[in-house]
Amino acid sequence: MAKITGPFNINGSFGGFRSYRDGDTGEQILSTKRRKNSKNYKNKSSAARVTELNREFKALNIWAKLIRRGTAELIYLKKGRINGKLVSIGKRIQLMNTFEKRGHRRIESSKFNYPLIGFCMNNAHPFKAVCNVEPEISISDNRREVTLKLTNFISHLKFKWNETVSYYRIYLTVFELPDVEWNEYERDFLPVYPCIFLNTKTIVSDWIAVSTDPINFQISVSFDQNALPREKTTVVVSVGFEFATAIQHNTPYVVKDNGTMAIMDCF
Repeated sequence: MAKITGPFNINGSFGGFRSYRDGDTGEQILSTKRRKNSKNYKNKSSAARVTELNREFKALNIWAKLIRRGTAELIYLKKGRINGKLVSIGKRIQLMNTFEKRGHRRIESSKFNYPLIGFCMNNAHPFKAVCNVEPEISISDNRREVTLKLTNFISHLKFKWNETVSYYRIYLTVFELPDVEWNEYERDFLPVYPCIFLNTKTIVSDWIAVSTDPINFQISVSFDQNALPREKTTVVVSVGFEFATAIQHNTPYVVKDNGTMAIMDCF
């Protein structure tokens, strides 16, 4: 695998190579095509098994992509490749389905969402290593409004960064993650609802000075009234912290790599 750093971006395949844009890092990648391993196709039974597992792997990538899309507004707080980790989490959820045959097992994150909680999308700056923060997160009965609270929060010494953190602001993102299941009519795995546009909302707080004085902080975000979360979906709540070393003339001097974020809860 190699990175393309020239002025031209090439997408597609040529010869034994393929070029594509890495969605996690934003880099243009050149890689060789993977050939089928003949050892996996010794007989019809093993060939069928590989086909079934490949089909489920496609479903996992569809599910992982939905999560990456749902947190797109936090792109500056992400760092590194996360798709493989999301696929691994999705596989854990998929294996909790014990009533469907291999090759058709749905990903029911609406029922089994706890493997997602705490997942950090920043490999360079893990959330728990950076933020000594445990926000209180609640949701309304109809799952429309999510609220984040920090009670008696003293921000001094709560953030570990390689630069001085004098200010911080908080991102709160929610999105509706549908289950991915086998569609018999299409003969393929698909989200249970069309996902041309994901139901997602983000709110960002004002910049807050790091202080030894306790504060009671609260922020809420709501889906539109005509876009309430539906059945077979989970509301994924992501929280991000962005840091600045100083603010002068209303201009924040944001630290290198900006900050970090993680999925804090699912409802």
